[in-house]
Amino acid sequence: MADPPPAGAAGVRFTTRLRLEPAGPAHASDLWLVHGDEEVWPWYGAGRPSFEQAEERARFMGDSWRLHGVHKWVAYDRVSGQVVGRGGLSRTPVDDDWGQLYAFLPAEPWVRDAHEARHPFVAHAHWLEIGWALRREFWGRGYASEIGRAGLAFAFDVLGARAVVSCTARHNGRSRAVMERIGMRYAGEIRTRGTVEGMRGEQDDAPYAVCVRLRDPGAAGNG
Repeated sequence: MADPPPAGAAGVRFTTRLRLEPAGPAHASDLWLVHGDEEVWPWYGAGRPSFEQAEERARFMGDSWRLHGVHKWVAYDRVSGQVVGRGGLSRTPVDDDWGQLYAFLPAEPWVRDAHEARHPFVAHAHWLEIGWALRREFWGRGYASEIGRAGLAFAFDVLGARAVVSCTARHNGRSRAVMERIGMRYAGEIRTRGTVEGMRGEQDDAPYAVCVRLRDPGAAGNG
């Protein structure tokens, strides 16, 4: 049984089939199960992550929940308790890499505003990144879309975000299909470190597709 969510976290959320727990140090083993999956890790690095790396990542996620009020969830099947994957939101760093996305967002001051918390990193205040990673045995069942829709609802209805973005390697057709399925629109491409179709390991100038969803202009509190 996982420890209670860190202070400041929104707590456990539920979808039709999933229990979504804010990731933190107590989830290191479950994150390693996801990130170490043979069909998952090649999308994120040159080699299978070690358990120590999973522990470090889990601590970082816990700090982000505590200080930024959001990060990824670990997703469990509500009936069996099995680890399905991890996914949801995270704040985006204020840096040149993520600054490439300014071109796909409204030309308004809020796009560049920084979150008040300077740790664990300086982040954008009003827009978030959404993503997902599922263990191979759970692919093709709609779980990624379920996590994605929960993330969008949390972003707009709970956090009051103005926009949500999602980035994936150009050749990751499955992830791009999920983005479209949950109502995000293709906006263009950026170049960043990542995987390139037909090449081994990570490259410094990999093409990544960007999808965007803006908050409904008629939503309460938007203006």
